[in-house]
Amino acid sequence: MADANPSPRPAPGRGRQGLPKPRVDRAARRELILRSAAETFAEFGLQRATMQDIADRAGMAKILIYRLFPSKEALAAALFERVLDRLKAAAAEPWTGYGSGQMRLLNEARQDRAAFLLLLRDGRADPEARRWCDAYQDLLAGFVYPLLAPAAGSDAQAEDRARFAARQFTGFITETLIVWLEDGDGLSDAARVKWFGDIIRNWRRATREAYRLDGGS
Repeated sequence: MADANPSPRPAPGRGRQGLPKPRVDRAARRELILRSAAETFAEFGLQRATMQDIADRAGMAKILIYRLFPSKEALAAALFERVLDRLKAAAAEPWTGYGSGQMRLLNEARQDRAAFLLLLRDGRADPEARRWCDAYQDLLAGFVYPLLAPAAGSDAQAEDRARFAARQFTGFITETLIVWLEDGDGLSDAARVKWFGDIIRNWRRATREAYRLDGGS
């Protein structure tokens, strides 16, 4: 027999007590998921980590993660895309002297430390992250290339040599950035800028000479 006095259904957007439902801050939830994912992937590896592991670290139901990211692969892609976006932001800043570019990279990386370390340190050995590592290397080489752009009068192969040399240097930049993110050198940021600036100034001079980028034969 039907209830003679059924309870009224809550109005749309209201809970069972008729009170407004709390608004979900989707941006904050997405940020929490991304940071939790980076930490979880770093701990367990991209292959072994599960969406449940990420949900446990974030302190939320797994279904809430799936509402924003349909798969673990989509979540990893969002993490790595954000790292690349931060690199592009650093590259877009004006050049203010030798060593300044590396410090801009560091400042961007500090805002997303776990994700950067995941890609720069741990991702290189993981096939899931290989294409993102390649994209990172390409971006970084493009960041370095203006220091080596061939002068007018250089031969036809000079640009290829400059791009090769720029990509060679990305390994040193990456290893340095990892050490700085982990505070493994004991240096202040001011000392880091000076040290790296001195290195890249001399590296640029020596590389332009060795790779014949100043128009000479």
